[in-house]
Amino acid sequence: MPKIRTSFTRGLSAVLAMPVLLMSVPVVLIAEWIGLVALGFQGPFALLAGTFAIPPISSATNSILSGIIFSQPGGRGTAVAPLVSLAVSIVFSGILQAIVTTMTVERLRTGGVSAWARRRALHVLPVTIAVGTAGLGAFIGSQVAQLLLGAGIGLLLAVAILIAGVYLLAFAPAIAADEDHPLPFTLSKAVRAARMPGSNNLLLAALYVVPSIAVISATTLGALPGSTIDVTPSIGAWVTVILLNLLQTALVATFAFRYLSVADVVPEAPAPAARSRR
Repeated sequence: MPKIRTSFTRGLSAVLAMPVLLMSVPVVLIAEWIGLVALGFQGPFALLAGTFAIPPISSATNSILSGIIFSQPGGRGTAVAPLVSLAVSIVFSGILQAIVTTMTVERLRTGGVSAWARRRALHVLPVTIAVGTAGLGAFIGSQVAQLLLGAGIGLLLAVAILIAGVYLLAFAPAIAADEDHPLPFTLSKAVRAARMPGSNNLLLAALYVVPSIAVISATTLGALPGSTIDVTPSIGAWVTVILLNLLQTALVATFAFRYLSVADVVPEAPAPAARSRR
C-alpha cells in the first residue's frame, strides 16, 4: 500500500483536478447553512467543517448540530423528533460521501469524470448510509465510554473507538464504487483491506481522527473562526469552513486511492467451516 504522504498527495491532486467538486463544496455549505438557520440554528457555524467528513467524525458533528438545534430557545427544529433529525443527517452525509467517492474513483481509474459517477453514486449510497449508521454507533459508544470512565481512561477509549470506526470502514465506499458486491461482503472486504499487514491504515486513521477532534474541541472553546453564536458568519469563518471541507474531500480521496492501489491483492474472505454430521 502506498505511503501515507503519497496517498494524501494523490488524493489532493485528484480533488483539485475536479472543478465541479471544488465548486460544489461551498454551494452545499451555503444550502446546509440556510437549512439549519431555518430550523433555528444560531451557531457555532464552524461545526459545518465536518459536513464532508468521514464517519464517525461526520456522525459526531451531525449529532452535535442536532443537539444544538433542539436545545436552542425558539428553534423550529424542536418539533422534529431527534431520531428523525439524525436519520436525515446520516442520509445527507451518505449522499455527499457517495458522490465524492464515485467521482474520485472514476478520476483515479480513467483520468476524468463523467455522468457515470452520478449514476454509480446511487449504487454506493446504501453502503455510505450503512457506514454512517455504524459511525453514529461508534460516536454514541465513545460518549458512553467517556461518561462511564471519566476524562482520563474514558477519553482515551472514546478516541480509540472513533479511530476504529475510520480504520475498519473507511474503504467501504471506494469498494462499492469500484466493484459490485452485496453490502455485507463490501463491509467485510473493507475490514480485510484495512487490516492488511504493513499498510499503516491504523496510523492514517489516527492522524485523521485526532486533528478532527481537535477542530471540534476548538469550535466548542471558541478558538476557531465561526465558533461564536451568530447567524451571520464572518468571511474568515466561511473561508475556514470551506477549506476544512475541501481537506475532508481530499482525505476521502486519499482512502479511495489507497484501496484502489491494493484492490487486487486484498485477502479473500475465509471459507465457512463445514458442519459436522452426526
